[in-house]
Amino acid sequence: MNDLVLHCGAQKVMLDDLNKIPLPEETRTYKPVSHYDLVTNTAEMGDMFLKSQGYELKNENYALGRKGQHMFFTLNYKNGAEDVGLTIGGRNSYDKSTTIGIAVGMNVFICDNLCFRGDQVTYLRKHTGNVYEDLEVILMRTMKNADTEFKQMNDQSMKMKDIQLTDNNAYRQLGLLFGRNVLLPRQLTVAKREWDKPSHDVFKDKNMWSFYNACTEALKTTNPKDILLRHVKLHKELALA
Repeated sequence: MNDLVLHCGAQKVMLDDLNKIPLPEETRTYKPVSHYDLVTNTAEMGDMFLKSQGYELKNENYALGRKGQHMFFTLNYKNGAEDVGLTIGGRNSYDKSTTIGIAVGMNVFICDNLCFRGDQVTYLRKHTGNVYEDLEVILMRTMKNADTEFKQMNDQSMKMKDIQLTDNNAYRQLGLLFGRNVLLPRQLTVAKREWDKPSHDVFKDKNMWSFYNACTEALKTTNPKDILLRHVKLHKELALA
């Protein structure tokens, strides 16, 4: 299973490949963070805090884009539930085009989607100053809170299942998401198709959870560098934050 929907030239790689990309030179205003270090530090924090709470690392995915200048990763954990799990996702760049990003999300395994609460892009940090020290603090805080956040997201998904939607209400909401630049034109088509004829039987009920997953299915074609923020924007637009 691979949460990273790769396009725009990005390619799935192995962990060791991250260490083969030359680290840019540090300057007075720029402090590069190693792709490899960011991933391994995140995984170490996961081992320290999540395993003790019953989570097991199910799989890990890494991708490089722009000749190694962009890196994206997901670490997927399960805690006994068959259809959902906890995902730690992140991004990094060597060309100063994006900040470092870390997010906690609920992974819906049955459709391989990611769901992020409105406040769940935990960290966006420029490559400056004491970035390594700041990352250590935020990763520790993220992992300490991850189980609580996952339980809140799981509870919210149950509430979403109780919110019934008619087709007309769903179509109106899709129009708003398109008008507010949450869904691109091609994604709007995918979301409508998934609402009308879901790819998975579990989303055949006409409720907010099915609608939400139709939209996250459509967001799979988002550029990897933007996908964390786009998920959060979707969540806020649906007033679920």
